[in-house]
Order: sequence, then structure tokens, then C-alpha cells
Amino acid sequence: MSRVGEQRVRVPVSGTGIRGAQLKIAYVLPNIEAGGAEGHILSLVRLLDRSRFSPLLVTTAGGGSLYESFRFFLPVTVIGDTERARPIPPNNPFVHLQTIRKLERIFRAESPDIVHTYLPAANVLGPIAARWRGVSGVIVSKRSLANYKMGHPSLGVLESFGNRLSDAVMVNSDAVLRDVVRTERHWEGKFRRIYNGVGPIEAWDREQVESFRSREGLPSRSLLAVCVSNFFEYKGHEDLVKAAARVAGKFPELTYVMIGRDAGSLNATRTLARNLGILERFRFPGTRSDIPDILRAADLFVHPSHQEGFSNAILEAMAAGLPVVACDVGGNPEAVVDGETGRLVPPRCPEQLAEAISELLGDEGKRRAMGEAGKRRAEERFSLGRMVAEIEAMYESLAPGTSVSR
Repeated sequence: MSRVGEQRVRVPVSGTGIRGAQLKIAYVLPNIEAGGAEGHILSLVRLLDRSRFSPLLVTTAGGGSLYESFRFFLPVTVIGDTERARPIPPNNPFVHLQTIRKLERIFRAESPDIVHTYLPAANVLGPIAARWRGVSGVIVSKRSLANYKMGHPSLGVLESFGNRLSDAVMVNSDAVLRDVVRTERHWEGKFRRIYNGVGPIEAWDREQVESFRSREGLPSRSLLAVCVSNFFEYKGHEDLVKAAARVAGKFPELTYVMIGRDAGSLNATRTLARNLGILERFRFPGTRSDIPDILRAADLFVHPSHQEGFSNAILEAMAAGLPVVACDVGGNPEAVVDGETGRLVPPRCPEQLAEAISELLGDEGKRRAMGEAGKRRAEERFSLGRMVAEIEAMYESLAPGTSVSR
């Protein structure tokens, strides 16, 4: 799971000094399936300065696809089903109370200095348990737009309560910040905007690309487009299939690799490709741990999602030197500069998606120039080192004895 240019950090047996002068950070996450938040935390804990910070993870469900990866880097405590990744039921107050009590007991036993929660359920239940236990610093993380709250007005109220109990609200883009302001009660002094970060991904030469493609059963010299996102309906995979049908005649050897776990829409995506007569152009390898290698072997990255807070997948593609075609939604324009590092198109518009794909695949020089510009942008503005340093500074600003307001 380690990426090029990153240093693997093993979990220390114990701290030193007054608990080693380390700050103990307890991350709370509903599950540890492959996803943006989970990948972000995994990258963060790999590179945290272990002389200053001692991390641990509390999750309400074990057995996720990243479970063993997390256990390699930090202690993991599971308070729910240890075998399967089950979400916390949204409308079961009894389970919510049980979860709060279990979290409080863990915080009592571990005595964290800071509790840092991710995703909606943890952003509500985690702060309650942390304040009950008297934890010094509480951070909630907002990483997506508020579309999931549509039809559920109580979610905004509950997340506002979590915000109220926190010392900091960490957002990963200006778009997410605006969305939180629009949909939840907020305290502006608490906001910390810290962009996701990505490590360097060194380019391969032609021989390495062809060798990798051969091992994967991919055409060695034809064009390859990659999409990395779990198969939720809102991720827009069907739009990409429709766009692929539109450009099939112009690029007869173009192959698409769609990486991600099935979250409900994989079968519909396959069926659409079959009905349009282009299923043989697609590969569906599921979840992969070697995404940087796949990106290095590709020519174009396509991200047709209808909503996005700030995409780790886009940043990885930029770091790999790929031009990006993405929808003009959420935080995507903060990453992709239209006409410079890729193309931005309206969501739910296969016609314009097809035009952008055709424009870049039909012009190797433009593709290379945009890929190089994106790589520079990723290195200069969205480095993993910068992200980790900013989060470490946030932790130290909330350390016991530091003046914070709630």
C-alpha cells in the first residue's frame, strides 16, 4: 500500500517523557472500507511525526478492505462487528446511545488529547462521547457536499450539534466550507480549510508501461483512460459509458479501466455498456492497492462524479502526470484548472464529457502539456507533506493548556 516517495512509519511500542511529550490522537471512523476519507487518514498516519503524535483508530465496524493496512500503522479498536463493515443505522437511537457509551469507555481507557472524527455518524456521536469524557480537543471533518442530507433535515441539525461541541471544523475545500455554512449551524472561527494531499508519483518509461499493461492483460500501445471511484450512482459511471459510446468510432482501440468497489451501481454500469455494444472496452478490476501504477500506465483520467468535496483520486491522477476530465462540481475547480491541467464539463452531460475526452485523446501534445502542468500543480499546492504539516499544526494548536473557544 505504500506510495512512491512516501516513508512507511511503524507503530512505536510506547511514548517517552510526559507521555513522551506526544499528543495522543484518537481517530473515529464508521468503517474502514476503501474510500476517500479512509485513504486520507491512512496517508496521514503514515507520515505523522511519531515523536510528537501517538495515533490510534476507533471504528464502529471491522472487516473493511483497509482493515489490515490500518492495523499495520496504528492500533485499531473495533466497537461493533469485528468481521464485517456495517454502517451505523441512521434511525436507531438505541444503537446511537450504545455507540456513544462504547466510545466514552474507550476514551476513558486511552485518555486521548484530541479526538478527530470523520464522516457524518462519527461527526455526531464522537463529539458527544469526547465531551462526556472531558477530552481536551475535538475536531470534526467535513469532506463532502451536503447532497446526502436531501430529504433528511434532521441530519443538518445533528451535524450542527456536533459542530457546536467541537473545537475545530476541518474542511478539505472552499466548496465544502460554503456548503457547511449553507446547510448547518456553524461557528466561523472554528473552520480550518486543509486541502487533501498526495505524494509524488514518478513517471515510467515506455518499457515499464508496456510491461505493466502486459501483466494486466491490457493493450500495450492503445489509449487507456482510467476512472477511480466507488460505484455509487452519483459518481456518474453511466455518463462515462454513454460518452464512451459517442467516441467509440473515433478511438476504436480505446480501453477504459474503472476502479472501485461496488456500492450499488456496478451492475447497471455493466448492463449499459453491454446494451451499447461496448462492454469489451471496459475493465472492472474492483478495489486495487496499486492505483499509482495503473495511473502511470494510462493516458487520461476521467472523473464524471455529479458531486465532490475534494477528490483524492483527481489529485493522484495529477501527481501521476495525467490530464484530467472532470465535472465542474464542488471542489473540482479548486484542483483542476480548465484548459490548463485538464477539462471541466457540466455534470450529467455525456455529450460534453465525450467532447472533452475526444479533445485530449486526439491531441498528444495537449495531453502531455496538461499532464505536466497538473503534476506541477499537485507538487506545489497539494503535496502530502504540506497537508500533514498543516494538520499537525492544528493538533498542536488544540493541545491541552492551549486556549481554544467553543
